[in-house]
Amino acid sequence: MGVLSVRLDEDLEKQLEYLMKQRKIRDKSAYIRQLLDKSIKDDLISFLCEEVKEKRVSAWKAAEIAQISLRAFQSELSKREITTYTESAFEEDLNFILG
Repeated sequence: MGVLSVRLDEDLEKQLEYLMKQRKIRDKSAYIRQLLDKSIKDDLISFLCEEVKEKRVSAWKAAEIAQISLRAFQSELSKREITTYTESAFEEDLNFILG
């Protein structure tokens, strides 16, 4: 495990201390690791959603990179109103159905 030293400004330190006190958390390092993990995961998913929107990566590949299920990633795309179903895919499906 790598070591990272971070300086917190006074407001952030107060917020952190408040949350730790309210949640009865004693291990500051573990709590910060948990927050950092969540934040990085959220940012990674946001970035990957934009990559899918710009068609630089497929939804399947993005889900794999984010280490979440395709269904969960598609839910994230839906929350952001990003569609992956193109007009040409719709036409192909329609032609298949109509024979």
